[in-house]
Amino acid sequence: NAASVSADFLQEVYQASLARTKTSQGSIKLSKPNFVRWEITEPETTLMVSNGRRVYYYTPGASGGKGQVLVRGATELTKQPLFRILTGSASLDKEFSLQKQENPPEVAAGETLLTLKPKKAMGDLEQVQLRVDAKYLIQEVITHSATGNKTKITLQNQALGDKLPPALFDFKPPEGAEVLRN
Repeated sequence: NAASVSADFLQEVYQASLARTKTSQGSIKLSKPNFVRWEITEPETTLMVSNGRRVYYYTPGASGGKGQVLVRGATELTKQPLFRILTGSASLDKEFSLQKQENPPEVAAGETLLTLKPKKAMGDLEQVQLRVDAKYLIQEVITHSATGNKTKITLQNQALGDKLPPALFDFKPPEGAEVLRN
């Protein structure tokens, strides 16, 4: 339950309706209480920054190349089970029933696979699988939805407790970008 987490990630999103997987990669920086910087660098750059009050979703190539910024309240984040699990702000035992199973062959020695099922409805989330190492550092998060969609996030190069500069969580929409608030 560290005050900050930094990691590189590989995200694979399987869309059941299209029977296809989209892969992206980037870095994530989290700092308590609600400071987030989720930067996708491949295949296209996108950025989500939360300064604790507002969340900014920035897509540089949108709106005819000028970029688009969507602004929302930071409470949006706390509703996301994935965010709460990664930041350690979800009380796993209160929100989920935990099942520890025999590890499948793809789980390395010293790692544990946990399956979490929501105790009450969380949108279309059916279950979350966490692969953790011997120190209970999350290596992989896989969310499964009722519609058959699956998101797998693999974390690498994790650093816990580093002092992250506040400027990482500041965001000013670039000149000319379309700004949408809701």
